[in-house]
Amino acid sequence: MFFLTMAWHNLRRNRRRSISTLVVIGVGVSMVIFTNGVTGGIATNMSDALVNQIDGHLRIQHRDYKKYFMTDQEKILIRDPRALTAAVMKNPHVRVVMPRVMMGGLIGKGDKSTTFFGFGSDLSTLMAVLPDYGKNLVAGKLLSVDDPDGVLVGRALAKSLGLKPGDELVMLSKTIHGEDSNALVHVRGIVTFPPDNILEQSLVFTGLEKTLRENLLDLGESATQLVIRLDATKNVPAVESALNRQFEVQGLPWRVTPWYDNAVYSRVVGMFSGIGRLISIILVLMVGVITSNSLLMAFFERIREIGTLRALGMHKWNVYRLLYTESVLVGSAGALLGLVFGVTLVMLGRHIGIPLGGIVNQEVHPVLNPMSLVLSVLVPLLCIIIAAAIPVGAVSRINVIESLNYH
Repeated sequence: MFFLTMAWHNLRRNRRRSISTLVVIGVGVSMVIFTNGVTGGIATNMSDALVNQIDGHLRIQHRDYKKYFMTDQEKILIRDPRALTAAVMKNPHVRVVMPRVMMGGLIGKGDKSTTFFGFGSDLSTLMAVLPDYGKNLVAGKLLSVDDPDGVLVGRALAKSLGLKPGDELVMLSKTIHGEDSNALVHVRGIVTFPPDNILEQSLVFTGLEKTLRENLLDLGESATQLVIRLDATKNVPAVESALNRQFEVQGLPWRVTPWYDNAVYSRVVGMFSGIGRLISIILVLMVGVITSNSLLMAFFERIREIGTLRALGMHKWNVYRLLYTESVLVGSAGALLGLVFGVTLVMLGRHIGIPLGGIVNQEVHPVLNPMSLVLSVLVPLLCIIIAAAIPVGAVSRINVIESLNYH
C-alpha cells in the first residue's frame, strides 16, 4: 500500500506529463478496440449474408460435387430428395430442408449476352431456409410460386445487359444429360450482393419450377444440393459431424458442408483480420515506445530524488517496485480510458454504420467480441509493462553517488 500511495503522489506531481501519457495510451487502446470491432463487423456481415441469403447453415451434396457440378451434373444428382430430406429431418436441430440446383451457362437479351451462374431453389421452402435472400432487392419483386418463370438477377449483371423488371431473357445451358437447352424467362427483380462483387456480375436466382426442371435442365424431381436451416448457428459443427458420420456408416456418397467453408468468406475475412492484426500490432508498439520515452523522461528528472531514497536506506529492489508501480498505474489508467472510449466508438459505429467500399462494399456495424475486447486491453497493457523495463532499469542502475550529483 505504501508503494501504491507513493507512486500515485509521484504521478500527480507532474500532471501534464501524466495526462499526456494517459491520452496516448487511451487513444492507442481505443483504436485497437475499434479496429477489432470493425473486423468483427465485416465477418458478421459476411456470415449473416451466407447463412441467410446464399448457403443456409449446411449444404448436402455429392462427395464429387466440386468436380462435376458444372460439367456432368448427372453424376452428382440427388435423385430422391424427399427420402434424403426425411432422413435429415430426424436430427432434432434441423428445421427446414430445401432442394436446390446450381446452374450456369449464357443469358441474353436481344444482341447482348453474357455468362451466368445461378441457383434454382424450391420456392415453397425458400423463405424458411434463406429468410434474407431478398434483403438486397433494389428493384422489382421477389420470387413467387405464382410467377414460376420469374428470375432475380444481380445488379451488376442487369447493368451489363441493360435489364429492368419485366424484361424477357433467354437462358442457354445444358441438361444434366449434356444436351443443349434453353428457356425463356423474365426479370422479376434485381438484387445486389455486397460480399461478392464478382458473383453479382453473373448472379441469377430462380425457382425450381417446371421451366427450369423440364426445359432447361431436364432433371425431373432430382436436385444437386439440399440446403439446411438449423435451430441455431452454434449447432452447425455438431449436426455436420452427425450427418457425415451417418452417411459414412450407410455407405452413401453425400457429404455435409458448413456455411463457413466458403472460399470468398475465408479470403475476405482472412484478409481483413490480417489487416486488423497488423494495425493493432503497430498501435501497440507505438503506445509502448511513447510510454517508455515518457517514463524515461519522468524518471530521469527524479534521479536525485531516487538517489536520496537509496541513501536513506531504500533497497534497489524497492526502487524497482516503486517505479514499476507508477508504470502499472499510468498504464492501467490509460487502458481503462481507452476501454471506455473504444467501447463508445464501437457502439456509435454500430448505431450509425460505417460505409466501406472496395472489396467489402457494404455498411459495417462493429461488433464487440468479449475475448477480442479483453485482448485489446491486456495486450497493450502488457506491452507498456514490458516497455517500462527500459526506463526503470536505466534509472535503477545509476549508483547512489552519481544520482545525488546528477544535474
